[in-house]
Amino acid sequence: MSEERAFNVFIYFDGGVARQYGVRHHRVVGSDEAKLEHLLANVETDHTNAKRFDFERTFTPDEWVAAQRFSYVTHYFERAFCYYRAPRAVIYCVTSVVDGVPTVGQEVSTGPFRGDAVTQIEGRGSVPDYLVTYVRNNKFHLAELLNDDYFKAIKLLFNAGHHVSSAKLLMSCIDTLAFVEHGDIRGNFTDWLDTYVDLKPIGISAVEVWEFRNSVLHMTNLASRQVLAGKVSSIAPYIGRAPSLPRLDPRLPKPFNLYLLMLAVGNGAANWAQTYADTEKMLKFIERYDTTISDGRIAKWSID
Repeated sequence: MSEERAFNVFIYFDGGVARQYGVRHHRVVGSDEAKLEHLLANVETDHTNAKRFDFERTFTPDEWVAAQRFSYVTHYFERAFCYYRAPRAVIYCVTSVVDGVPTVGQEVSTGPFRGDAVTQIEGRGSVPDYLVTYVRNNKFHLAELLNDDYFKAIKLLFNAGHHVSSAKLLMSCIDTLAFVEHGDIRGNFTDWLDTYVDLKPIGISAVEVWEFRNSVLHMTNLASRQVLAGKVSSIAPYIGRAPSLPRLDPRLPKPFNLYLLMLAVGNGAANWAQTYADTEKMLKFIERYDTTISDGRIAKWSID
């Protein structure tokens, strides 16, 4: 076997943010596994002696994990690899250095950090990784993921006549999409609706839907605190062909067509999914969606 250069790459997190990475190279003879073992054996000495380069953007630890999960991360080190004239098929190992202390984790040299191994528990099985299923030909099919994780069940409940349960799951779906888009902040639910969903034809507002969500999810009624205080109108779902119904008494909840709301949210979700063609925004999606659960990501336990 001929001698080949292999690279130790270090991501320096200082105060929870990585602004730089470092590279140290070795000339090693042997298999790819032997080269990686050699790199790992030199982590302690290499991380303080590596030549440093600036990232084009900053990373939090969670954002860096998301970058590894989504695709090959080699392009983030292009400046360093060009500096060292690295071969096209480069052998390298990535180690995070947190406030000066190296943390040996996932080796990244052969592909994205994804698959059932991401969440595998030795002897107990694993949780399926949605990126394995929905990233094909380097394209993330987000609308397909949302349909499988949410809208299939919403439509299944609706068509089976479980309309209140369908409405609950629809509200929970909006909760998740709003969290992924804006994070866990006040007003994310209504902000997401105002940006992506056209509620005008249904005759209701984002704030009214929010108060409906609060009451139907928490108590399965139509009277949230803001409704009881007279600050927001109560709304009530109905099922039927009429796109709208008159409010017969101002003391009664304002009726809205649940089917039309379901369609409007579905269209909004499809429009929202298109905004994730931006790779940098995609990293934030992965970071946040990795914290959610779904029917498609129930742990599969193996019992021998």
